[in-house]
Formats: sequence, structure tokens, C-alpha cells
Amino acid sequence: MADEQAERQEILTTVGVTAVVWLVFSSMTPLLPLRWFVTLVHESGHAVVATLVGGDVASVTINSHGGGLTNWSYRGDISTTKIVLVAAAGYVGAALVGGLMIEVGSRLRHGRGRLAVFLLAALVTAIGIAWVPWTTHHTGEAARLTGSSEGDGRFTTYFCIGAIVVLLLLGLQRSERLRRNAVLALATVLCFASIDDLRGVLDLSSRGGHSDAAAAADVTPLSSWMWSAIWLLVGITAAGLGLWSALGHEREDTPTPTVPA
Repeated sequence: MADEQAERQEILTTVGVTAVVWLVFSSMTPLLPLRWFVTLVHESGHAVVATLVGGDVASVTINSHGGGLTNWSYRGDISTTKIVLVAAAGYVGAALVGGLMIEVGSRLRHGRGRLAVFLLAALVTAIGIAWVPWTTHHTGEAARLTGSSEGDGRFTTYFCIGAIVVLLLLGLQRSERLRRNAVLALATVLCFASIDDLRGVLDLSSRGGHSDAAAAADVTPLSSWMWSAIWLLVGITAAGLGLWSALGHEREDTPTPTVPA
């Protein structure tokens, strides 16, 4: 029981400290690689859902400013539902992945942490191979708003390689505790970055700015502000459920007390 309580306290501490550091210092240069990772997950969310609804993804790129762009198309007429799903998949997808990673991260022990980190490295590899081009030709309003340029393909490729190397090193080192806390910290960044970004989108939408929420608003009766608010609630719920589950579930390897006959 004492070990379980200590473990829960460590989970809370890791999540809490990471959240505070991110919310206070996220704009600082040393944390930029985490911002790039969040953006990669965000853009990959668009790409995954676009593929699932039958779209063709041309490219997924991020840039050194923390922006990103997913170029995709759809043959024929596309339904409103599909447009909304793809638009929502960026912010909501990153928050859902973060919430799931908090839950999974709390269970990483007895070698499963190494497997989880290697799986994450494999997913980054798959994203890089499937959707990241070496050269890009970003044009138009979306490229201008996200700060995208022709060199983003190379930048994204280099970042994917760097992320894979870091994840492999994390998986190969011996400390299971370090692995678990690193996964929990990364998950927390995904959740809180998405929530914080959605707060920004909410403010942007109130002023009529362009965003993923505006893309959903263009094909529905709901305003971009309303879509931003809905996605923000979903993001907060995902993070909360992930943490609640991580702290509340019965530990699989906690021994069950035996009662003498």
C-alpha cells in the first residue's frame, strides 16, 4: 500500500511539475523540441483522420517556429462530417493521445516501458516515411499563417530522425523509472499544449481569425468560437480522464492480500 501511494504521488508530481514548467516556460528556446513534437502529433492527427475518411495526404510538415501544415485532398464531393473530423483531429487528437499516454505511462514497468518507447519511435518513423517529403512547395494563406516554407520538409525529416534517436536511447537506458517519468512528462506536454493552444484558438475565433475551428465553422451552423470551446472541453476531459485513470485503477502487479483459512 505504501509503495502504491508513493507511486501515485510520483505520478502526480511528474504531471504537476511538467504542467507548470510547460505553461510558464513553453515559449523558451530549450523547450522548442517539445513544441515541435506537439505540432508533429497535431499534424499527424489531421493526416491519420484524412486518410481514414478516404482523403489523400500529400505532406505533413512542421517548422522551426512551432507551426505546421498538412496538405491533403479528397476526390469528389466531401461530406460536412468528414471535414469537421479532419479539422478536429489536430488539437483534439493531440489531447487524446496525451491522455492515453498518461494512462499507459502509469502502467509502465517490468520491461513494458522499453516496449512502449520503442513503439513510439516506430510511430514517428512511420509518420516520417509515409507523409514527410524532403522538398515542399507551400503556398497560399494557410502556409503564410503557419509560417510554412520550402525548407520545412527537410526540417521535419531532421526532427523525426532526432526524435527517433532520443526515443531509442531512452528505451535502451536501464532505468525503468526514468522511462516512465519521461513518457508521463511527454504525455502531459501533449495534453497541456493542446489545451493551451485551444485557449488561443478560442481567443482567435472570437476575433474572426483563421484556424482549424474556422474550417469546421465554414461548413456548419456553429461558429469557430463554438467549435473551439467544444474542442477545449474535449481536451480537458481527455487529460482529466487520463490522470484519473492513472491514479485510480488497481495496479496489476500489486499483490492481493491472502486471508488465512
